[in-house]
Amino acid sequence: MADYHFLYIDPSLGADWFLVAARRYWERFRPIVVNGFDLITYVPTHRSIAITTLARRDMAQKIADDVKKTFPRARHDPLVYDFVEEMKLTLDGRADLEQRFGVPENVTPTPTRKSR
Repeated sequence: MADYHFLYIDPSLGADWFLVAARRYWERFRPIVVNGFDLITYVPTHRSIAITTLARRDMAQKIADDVKKTFPRARHDPLVYDFVEEMKLTLDGRADLEQRFGVPENVTPTPTRKSR
């Protein structure tokens, strides 16, 4: 898990992308919500960063390139949807399953039984 988790919402998206689509996700995980990268640059270099980005298809590649260029050590978690309802389904599912990045975190492997 990262020391700092940011939820970047592309500025071209309306408030409903946060208030409708990301509300339950935010309530569950409490990422720092940003619509620019300025605040993220203040994170000390010895701290780990995860950036979940919400974007439409037309902006997704530019945002991914910007994240990779500006924060090469960051874990980038891109979510790309053209409709609020689709984004909401994904983020609500993550909140329900307690999967901040869409996959289980800190999974302990199940021990295998040795045959006798």
